[in-house]
Amino acid sequence: MKKRVLSFMGFVLILGLAADASAFQWPDTGQTKRYDNSQEIGCPEPGEPFYGQDADYAGPDPGGQKFDADGNELLWDAAEWAILLHSGTGLMWEMKTNDGTIHDRDNKYTWCDTNPETNGGYAGTCGNGTDTEDFIQALNDAQFGGYNDWRLPTIKELSTLVDADMVGNTIDLDKFPDNQAYYYWSSSTYAASTGNAWNVYFGYGYVNYYSKLNSFYVRAVRGGQ
Repeated sequence: MKKRVLSFMGFVLILGLAADASAFQWPDTGQTKRYDNSQEIGCPEPGEPFYGQDADYAGPDPGGQKFDADGNELLWDAAEWAILLHSGTGLMWEMKTNDGTIHDRDNKYTWCDTNPETNGGYAGTCGNGTDTEDFIQALNDAQFGGYNDWRLPTIKELSTLVDADMVGNTIDLDKFPDNQAYYYWSSSTYAASTGNAWNVYFGYGYVNYYSKLNSFYVRAVRGGQ
């Protein structure tokens, strides 16, 4: 089992990467710069000090296949799409819009999960059409893309969307247009304090945790694991 260690603003994630090519593959992070103990450096050769940083390794490109809202496959150069399948992870992601629908990029939700087996022991801040569980339920009731198993991504899954080479909005906007450079909820509860849940801040691409009282953005996912 290979492992990659990601550090964001002091938080460290140790992510297991299976050696089997058919398993979950961590997409390329977009990190292109290398550093010594104090400054940016060039490209060390294997065996030299500071070789083996993230920039020395390339992961699979987060491409795959585009689909419309009914689940029909589209050409890769399609101008509009509702779902993106990442071939490396096997995850299908909901695209955000700017049209006032349930997919609108401006919609925010409090964190809610009423299932005691998955909520970390605290259901969060549940409302009436204003929480993450309501959002996911609405997608599944509508059979978005022909599926009824949409869910919130785990913090590991959500982190696969971070592109460290981008500035201001650390995601590939060609593949994920209408993304907000702000906090997006994951389904992962912060174990040390279950009133909080993990999120990704796409303004800088780091992970953090906040109270489940907060209203943040959400991008649904399905498949993978």
